[in-house]
Amino acid sequence: MNWTELKTEDEYEKAVTRTLAIFHADEGTPEATELALLLSLVKEYEEKHVHLPELV
Repeated sequence: MNWTELKTEDEYEKAVTRTLAIFHADEGTPEATELALLLSLVKEYEEKHVHLPELV
């Protein structure tokens, strides 16, 4: 899949699923490159859309 900015929850869920599937990719492989991209995209999505309650 050609990953781009994650704009919907469905895209986010697919990205997380794929991230978990290739999490232990060997360095230098296409999967490792894809993993690095997915981690960035997931982090960006979470920073914008996932709000955790503040701890007191």
